[in-house]
Amino acid sequence: MNEAVLRVSNIYIYGFGLLAVLSFLWGSFVFYKKSQESHFEDFHILDSVVMSAFWAFIVGRLAFVALNMATFWNHFPRILLLSNYPGIDRWGVILGIALGVFLSVRKIKARFLDWFDLASLGILSGGAVFLAGLFLLTRDFRYVILSLLHLGLFIYLWQMEDKYRTYEWYRGKRTSARSGFITGFVLSFWGLAFLIERLIFKEVILWSVIWGGSLLVGGLVLVYIRSGWKKIK
Repeated sequence: MNEAVLRVSNIYIYGFGLLAVLSFLWGSFVFYKKSQESHFEDFHILDSVVMSAFWAFIVGRLAFVALNMATFWNHFPRILLLSNYPGIDRWGVILGIALGVFLSVRKIKARFLDWFDLASLGILSGGAVFLAGLFLLTRDFRYVILSLLHLGLFIYLWQMEDKYRTYEWYRGKRTSARSGFITGFVLSFWGLAFLIERLIFKEVILWSVIWGGSLLVGGLVLVYIRSGWKKIK
């Protein structure tokens, strides 16, 4: 996945890096489109995209370093040598995006889940593009399965985003439903998709089961907490 697909002067742009940029741009476009439909200010939307891109790279890279400490311990300059020691952790990227959104909405005193619901749709769509691109780079059809799973849920939640607030089981007795529906189900999906991925790649180990299971359950718990279902008698 480090095979160069494009050369500009003396600068190589590697397949993995180019794919990561394209998937982030597509996810940002989806987020921007949905945010505009929700009547968020353009300046604030773009600010959150820039902040998310910055923190996604920083946290994603640091998470990769932490998980591969044997390579970087006592050789910390290697952290900056992306060509010689490439790598970025996906969960660190997602955490970095969440951090970027949080820092952006805190400045305008907005609600985090109102924004991260839409950011989750962007991450989901970007993941579908990234996985499809991995298939093109590796010719491994298992990535097609994962990409279609992401795409299918993205299409479903894109349609549900402006409807779920009318669901009686979710709204309960409130006059309006709270955000968090999209985020909760996306978290659960990430957990399930991670377990499926580990299974089809035959890399199931204890920590992956714990992590995937935690996301799966945690997302459903979030939906329950944010819903009014528990207050229906």
